[in-house]
Amino acid sequence: MKKAKKIIIIVLAVLLAIVLGLVGTFLILTYVGKSQFHDADTHISAEEVTIEDETTITYNGKKYTLNENIVSVLVMGIDRENVNENFGSGNNGQADVIFVATIDTETKRTCIIPISRETMVDVNLYTQDGKFAGTKHEQLCLAYAYGNTTEQSSQNVLTSVKRLLYGINISSYVTIEMEGVEKLTDLVGGVEITSLETLNSKKLPLTKGEKVTLDGYKSRLYIKYRDDDVEANARRMARQKQFLSALMNKTSNEISNDYTKLATLYTAISPFFNSDISFAQIAYLAQNCLTMNFGDTLQYKTIGGTLTQGEKWVEFEADKESALQTVIDVFYLPK
Repeated sequence: MKKAKKIIIIVLAVLLAIVLGLVGTFLILTYVGKSQFHDADTHISAEEVTIEDETTITYNGKKYTLNENIVSVLVMGIDRENVNENFGSGNNGQADVIFVATIDTETKRTCIIPISRETMVDVNLYTQDGKFAGTKHEQLCLAYAYGNTTEQSSQNVLTSVKRLLYGINISSYVTIEMEGVEKLTDLVGGVEITSLETLNSKKLPLTKGEKVTLDGYKSRLYIKYRDDDVEANARRMARQKQFLSALMNKTSNEISNDYTKLATLYTAISPFFNSDISFAQIAYLAQNCLTMNFGDTLQYKTIGGTLTQGEKWVEFEADKESALQTVIDVFYLPK
């Protein structure tokens, strides 16, 4: 009996050590993940802003502190298939959907900053062999075309978005092809929406106010359809915003009801996206956000500006004051 008790104690001790080791490893991972999200945090750079110290700025006579709990990721939807295949600099497609997603890990507030693909911004240009060839003030969506790899193309969009948002730190990116959105929609059983406008689409004719459940194929049509007038992309962005909220709400509910679905969904859509988010960052997000109902907590901060018809394409010039106020509202706290 004494020998049996000793064996049991040894086994329990080993199990406890393993558990503590796993807990310790997870804690280290989450710490590293948080550090990776924030290791490049810095104040915005704008003439209208006075930097008081490492954490405080003054804008319009008010003081603000940089919110150390904000995690930010640039999300891009690409208008091509085989997102991980390289077609050469200048030929890698365009970023059709662009938005910055932020999560306050303290308050669990989720905020989306949608950015028009037509936004005029300085874009880095590169030659076919990858050499820097200067910058050009052109549509943001074109930034993705430059780069010999998905990573380079994504980073190029990220660079331009940071310029638009006064240099605020956006630590990571996720690039997904539209087929991935289609796949995810089907996996969660479709998404119900009320059409925001009448679509004169042969493949998806809809009347404004009509309720419809979108499967993967229809969802792709709903968020990609665009007319030819100046306001067409603005209306499409409104549909994308509506669909994203509905999809995130449906997905988070599915995961909340069965956590094993997270792995299933991730495995299914992984061939359709590329990201520089590390495993440690994923662990940090999982610790803070796994039980959040994203669809119900999504907030949107839209940057104002002016739409005009350029020589070839529609151009959106962001209002500088609106862009600056958006960054302060999302990334700073009133002091």
